[in-house]
Amino acid sequence: MSFTSLREKHLLSQEKLSEISGLGLRTVQRLEAGHRVSYASLRALAVALKMDMDALERELYAMKTPADEFVEVPRWVRRLRAGLVSGSPVAARRQARVYEAFAIGLGVVFLLASLATTTAQATTTLRVAGGFALLVGYGVSIAARVVDGHRGWEPDDAGTPAPSRGALHRIALYVAAALLPILFLWLVVRLA
Repeated sequence: MSFTSLREKHLLSQEKLSEISGLGLRTVQRLEAGHRVSYASLRALAVALKMDMDALERELYAMKTPADEFVEVPRWVRRLRAGLVSGSPVAARRQARVYEAFAIGLGVVFLLASLATTTAQATTTLRVAGGFALLVGYGVSIAARVVDGHRGWEPDDAGTPAPSRGALHRIALYVAAALLPILFLWLVVRLA
């Protein structure tokens, strides 16, 4: 509970609470802004609000988020996240998407360039490079979705991403993870 709602529950203005408690108006304002106050100020507020001081302290300084929102992220998911990106965890999800888009774009460029070459060796090399880049982009995509599913990204301005939609979504993801690399390899061998 915030101090403002506690004060309003007792039908007191900042000025009136300041007068009753003997504290300065600035102290009351600082407390409403979320700052901590001294033990003596806390005691004076408890007397003014006719509350037990320990109960007042628990109300003011207790954890603001419920404990059931905590999600244990497995170590292997944290390492996977660390392997995807370096630097600030806040930008990690965006970085992973940038890597994914870059690898897939590079793969498409290589495959399109293989259509424009005339020599067989250059065509094969570009197709293999394109297939490899697409596989890397796909791998980054799967890794990012796994970290999403475990809510392993650090929260940023947009908040923590939601976990996977359900079992069917997860099964489709694993089937795609098994079949797409085989399809890419078949395509590279077939076109080579």
